[in-house]
Amino acid sequence: MGKSRCFECGNNSGNWVYYKSRREYKGEGYCFELDVETPYCEKCGSPIYDKEIEQEIREKANALIREQTSIISKEEILELVDYYGVSQKYLSKVLGWGEITLPRYIKGSYSPNMENSNKLKSIKNPYILLNLMEKNIEDNEDPLREKLFRNVNQRISSREEVKGKIYKVVDWFLNNTSEEGITHLALQKMLYFVQAWSYVLNREWMFPEDCEAWRHGAVYRTVYDDFKSFKYSQLPRLRTDTTLSQEEIRILKFVKENYLDIYSAKTLEKICHLEDPFKNTRGNLEESAHSESIISKDSIAKYYEKIVEKYDIDNNNLNNVRNYLNDLLFA
Repeated sequence: MGKSRCFECGNNSGNWVYYKSRREYKGEGYCFELDVETPYCEKCGSPIYDKEIEQEIREKANALIREQTSIISKEEILELVDYYGVSQKYLSKVLGWGEITLPRYIKGSYSPNMENSNKLKSIKNPYILLNLMEKNIEDNEDPLREKLFRNVNQRISSREEVKGKIYKVVDWFLNNTSEEGITHLALQKMLYFVQAWSYVLNREWMFPEDCEAWRHGAVYRTVYDDFKSFKYSQLPRLRTDTTLSQEEIRILKFVKENYLDIYSAKTLEKICHLEDPFKNTRGNLEESAHSESIISKDSIAKYYEKIVEKYDIDNNNLNNVRNYLNDLLFA
């Protein structure tokens, strides 16, 4: 206990008496009582404020608040700091907070509210942290920004090995978008068209995942879960290397040049809606109806085999895809 004095009678002898009491804590998502023992002046009986004791009580209370509300723990926050190899103060700045906010959460003297807790949990997804960097760190010459940018890109590259080739395709598009960028809606359609053209041109599927016939077109659920928070905003750009083969990259460039570089995200959605695999999977459902039905690879293969035959499209004659898309959209 540090040096304290009674503000009522001026006693600074340090001879205090200690009484037990119960403090009540109520807030959004939590309600509990905490037994505490605090000092009182032996002369006048007034409560004595002791910084160290109050700090200890605050830490216990915040730990219980975090437990009851599922608010992120200080251990989880420290894991994020270590994961991205950045200082607490700088990560706090990236999140759009003051430099001391995150250190206070880690010290345990303060608990984040639910909004800030959810924001911290969300950056376990490196794409979200990268997006926050682009919004909140304006100085592109900042060496700390460059260091964090490299670390985040490395984390994204390492996730490809865990999540599979579909994420190598995702990251290729995030590395190779124009100034306008790419939205999640457009990205989902790119994955669908890549899969279809990979099969009919290279005779193999680019990745094993199946897509579902949602109301806004084909959707790959695992990718949706990672990018749904972006809604219609531009996705962050990457600077990662790819391990895709030259044949695979050729398909990606073909799809990008003939779809993404020409049509808006809503037009890409329309193309998907007009094609038989999506239409037949949805059946008689209303346009706005929810569906998780899988668009079978077999239906995609059969439809696109008819397209390449009708429009004489092969690896040596790819430009005819423009004729197909024009007929589909303007028939």
